[in-house]
Amino acid sequence: MNKDSENSKVPDFSLKKAERLCSKKQIEKLFSEGNSFLFYPLKVVYIDIDFPEPFPAKSAYSVSKKRFKTAVRRNLIKRRMRESYRLNKHLLTLDDNSSKKAVFFIYIGKEILDFHTIEKAMKRSLIALAKISTPNP
Repeated sequence: MNKDSENSKVPDFSLKKAERLCSKKQIEKLFSEGNSFLFYPLKVVYIDIDFPEPFPAKSAYSVSKKRFKTAVRRNLIKRRMRESYRLNKHLLTLDDNSSKKAVFFIYIGKEILDFHTIEKAMKRSLIALAKISTPNP
């Protein structure tokens, strides 16, 4: 490898365990005090939260068991949501002015949509979250 490729800033496309929202207390606080917005087929619930990891957000994903009876279909949708988040999380840049967030993505579509539709909604929601976390001067 040459030195130019080692020093260049390449976004980290991994989704580590520390980036997942697992704490029941944080999830309860998110749904009781959090705000939400909608970019079909995703509903996004978020709240500013402090955690020691150097990531801009912790995320979780949910699909309705009432609409999608089989776990295979629910897991397919969750895989598509996680993958679109993983590929586009660089849109949530962590700088000095932005705050860390806990984010919950809820799939509200009535049918299974293709990856590109989910990714488009994910990009729009991540851009909206980035704008929310950066205060206007």
